[in-house]
Amino acid sequence: MILTIRHKRHFLEPRLPRFIFLWPLTPARGAPDKLIPISYDNRPIVLLMRGDELKVDFPYNYCDLRVQCGGQIPLRLISRIRKKATHLDFSVSSTTRLEMPSREEHTVIFRDRERLWNILFDIDLLLWIVSLFVTFPLVYKIISDAFFLIWILRLIIIRKKYYVIESPKN
Repeated sequence: MILTIRHKRHFLEPRLPRFIFLWPLTPARGAPDKLIPISYDNRPIVLLMRGDELKVDFPYNYCDLRVQCGGQIPLRLISRIRKKATHLDFSVSSTTRLEMPSREEHTVIFRDRERLWNILFDIDLLLWIVSLFVTFPLVYKIISDAFFLIWILRLIIIRKKYYVIESPKN
């Protein structure tokens, strides 16, 4: 079975590499409605998506699919103080369960949930670059900084549900 994963992106959005994690699942013995991991150590199949489309020959009917952009920074690179946490997670991701009952090609499309916010942030970024050469009133600086703070807080809040993953009927 061919699994096609497509990124539906805005024309201004950069083509950043994204990691695709696939956890193959199988129905449990005695409870066919419950799915369990196939591998004993629950390690995913890791793929790197460099463009807007990725095709994978995937022999399983069920899987958990996770799309992730960004990564983790070990704390030992930031400071020498050992804390309970071992890394800071700066990734945005989303996870969904896929059911592919037939042995035909299956397509999954994902897109950013924050399309409008990203367009507004791009406009604000361009105005910030212009403000390096032209003086804007103080009100613009206050509104721009407040907008940036709201954008960052919203991104932190939804970072584990950043992408909308759709599986149209084939």
